[in-house]
Amino acid sequence: MDTGQIPEPPVRKANYKPILLVMLCAFVLGGGSCFGFASTLTSNGNSSMSGIFAGCFLLCVLVFLGSIVWIVVKAVRESSGGVR
Repeated sequence: MDTGQIPEPPVRKANYKPILLVMLCAFVLGGGSCFGFASTLTSNGNSSMSGIFAGCFLLCVLVFLGSIVWIVVKAVRESSGGVR
């Protein structure tokens, strides 16, 4: 018998995989660019590659910090019952 009640939608679980993937990639690429910067700096101080590696490292640091902000905001929104 149908009582006319609408079934509730299933509860959505928080999906942190994209955020953690961004954090992991930023960490790995940041480590590689830091190693590249250190190796080009000691071998040839005037190399333009050391500047490129330093810029890539700074970009990776910014992306990593942004993903930390992203995960904190998502956790707060999930705990407060906000949408997504």
